[in-house]
Amino acid sequence: VDVTMATRRASICAFCVILNTFLTIRCEGVTFDSSKVAMVSAGVNISMLEKFSETSWTFVQDTPLPSKEILETVDAVFMSSIDKLVDVPSARLYQYLYTGYNDADLPKIPSHFTVCNCHQSEVAIAEYVLSTMLNFEINVPKMDAAFRSCTWKSDSPGNTCGNSGVHGELNNKTVGIIGYGHIGEGVATRAAAFGMTVIATTLNPPSVPPPPLKWLKSDAANGELMQEADYVVLACPLTNDTLGLVNKTLLGMMKPTGVLINIARGPVVEEESLYEALKSKAIGGAVLDVWWHPFAWDIPGGVGPASWPSQYRFDELDNVVITPHSSSHTVQSQMEAYHEGAANLDALALGKPLQNIVRNASMAEDSN
Repeated sequence: VDVTMATRRASICAFCVILNTFLTIRCEGVTFDSSKVAMVSAGVNISMLEKFSETSWTFVQDTPLPSKEILETVDAVFMSSIDKLVDVPSARLYQYLYTGYNDADLPKIPSHFTVCNCHQSEVAIAEYVLSTMLNFEINVPKMDAAFRSCTWKSDSPGNTCGNSGVHGELNNKTVGIIGYGHIGEGVATRAAAFGMTVIATTLNPPSVPPPPLKWLKSDAANGELMQEADYVVLACPLTNDTLGLVNKTLLGMMKPTGVLINIARGPVVEEESLYEALKSKAIGGAVLDVWWHPFAWDIPGGVGPASWPSQYRFDELDNVVITPHSSSHTVQSQMEAYHEGAANLDALALGKPLQNIVRNASMAEDSN
């Protein structure tokens, strides 16, 4: 009897395995296994999510928009445009694959979504910031170009190098960080290693500043920070409160040699005020990786101010370093984004807490 019962149990288990393997739902030529379903925008690398996720997911592209039957099965959405979310009635996760997001978009995302972002770029952006500060102090490319042009002469008058001059140091300089969070912490750690003094502001500062900060105060101290800092790093999100935060008044508080580094969002700074401060040499310089016309330069054949990063000609100023929103563009940060996105898929599938929540679904429901 025991042998017969064991045989039956083994047969049932084997049947269940086979059933789980071959059970499918077919809609419009797309085959779904018993896994959960995620809808992704065209720019999302599905193979990376498949590589890093440990649970079973079926991925569908959002262009063209899948049928109603498929949309009703979607559990998570990656990076799709917000106007498509109304067609996804039961999904629980909306996942950004980067840190920054437009605060104004959150109320437009249906309330049944928990919205999450990634903190993938802390190292990349922190290293970018340090490299730009070193560039202002040392400027190795300028030294290289000058040396190449003044020697290796074959004809008269020969070498023209003369005294190579001196350059600055980061040691004993002060860096101020407006919007002290994950990226700010990365900047602070590296700046302190160079012997810099680090000060910062944040929305809700603790009573005791964490190391290596000299002080960490509320946003009310932004003016004090601007006056003390040799370098001001903007690392705050773009919200209604931070739109135009760095205005003519705050810029006027900076040291004449002060350098503004914006890796937040372009509109955090008043565009015209910054341009005039730089053009008139009222401040020492700026590093701009984010712009007022985001990614306008990606439009093929674009001409005129609407297709420029800014309506002002920052490109003509010699005290500005300009880059195309690329401070976070490293292989490592891209891999980390997919790691974190896949981890949230696993958490959703296993009923575990999601990470890096920007807006909880219940909070959205309470606000409606």
